[in-house]
Amino acid sequence: MLYYRMPISSLNFRCSFCGTVCSLRRAISCIGIIYLNGGKDMTLKKIHNAAYKLLIVCLLSVGLLIGIGVKAQGSGVTVGYWPLNEIKSSGYNVITPDATGVNPGIVAGSPQPALVDGKFDKALQFDGNNFVYVPIKFVVGFPPTPQPIYVSISPNLDVQKYVEVDAWINVPGFKNATYNTIVMKATHTDQACAWQNATRVLGLALRAGTPAYGEQYVEGALSGFVLTETGFNEIVTTQPVPLNEWINVEFTRTATGLHLYVNGHEQSINVLHGSQNPQGNIVNGTEYYFGHDGFATIDDVRITDLSPPVEENAFDIGPNIMIAIIAVSVIFAVAWLLRRAIQLWVIRPKA
Repeated sequence: MLYYRMPISSLNFRCSFCGTVCSLRRAISCIGIIYLNGGKDMTLKKIHNAAYKLLIVCLLSVGLLIGIGVKAQGSGVTVGYWPLNEIKSSGYNVITPDATGVNPGIVAGSPQPALVDGKFDKALQFDGNNFVYVPIKFVVGFPPTPQPIYVSISPNLDVQKYVEVDAWINVPGFKNATYNTIVMKATHTDQACAWQNATRVLGLALRAGTPAYGEQYVEGALSGFVLTETGFNEIVTTQPVPLNEWINVEFTRTATGLHLYVNGHEQSINVLHGSQNPQGNIVNGTEYYFGHDGFATIDDVRITDLSPPVEENAFDIGPNIMIAIIAVSVIFAVAWLLRRAIQLWVIRPKA
């Protein structure tokens, strides 16, 4: 029986399990651990240490769930993944395989990109003139037609809404070109399909060369851009990327807008064109390019659809609801445990 003749925070009790006077807070810790231990004999020091260890583990678990200080791993569907660690012949072309088996990249340029040591196994080193080309759709070049005729090759690369573009790069310096391409989705509105006529749709690049009128950026700034139904949008980092070391670079378009990351950390950015949170779907493209107009060595290119269509009769609870379910489950489990433990706990007031 408990006597509440003084503030509860000052109450002390003698635990019939450990035989030691404890404050209410520490006594509850004792009984919880004793109950979990099945009533086995434990010293008070061990009980208290176990209780505080359990508390620390719980706090760390909550921290991991809400992603304190780090970028959480995004959910989605990988639509293309190029390790860039292999070059091989395929028919009339030389290709680098897509690990998904759907979108092989065609190695182009003379000389071709060189296989060198990468961040993971091998990688492709570009010299500013060669590149990798991944077709999304072919444009029929003959006979001439008023409007281009397209033959779909890899429609899964035409992500419509939210997307993540990710790669590892090692940059020795910058080419005198406004965009040193890392990964770029492009589109053509004519049948010539010349590089000079390509329209940038989506991707990652390093900004260098002479800025166009109205543009302002530091040489080597990381750029992320997307062309939507409402126009062209681009953000750039306020600081240049480091040279001669492997870094992970990432560009995302999510419900919160456009974001750039280096080694998992979100970067401070300036909006160079359009808006940081543009509206509308992403424009469809005709091809992807890796490494064009740049000196980077590139490894592990990945494109992820962050808003894949939900299959019929499927139910996606999403990460936030999952965290809520886990939190509520833990609360109910702890409440039940304490209730059960108190039912088995025999205490008496301090003598």
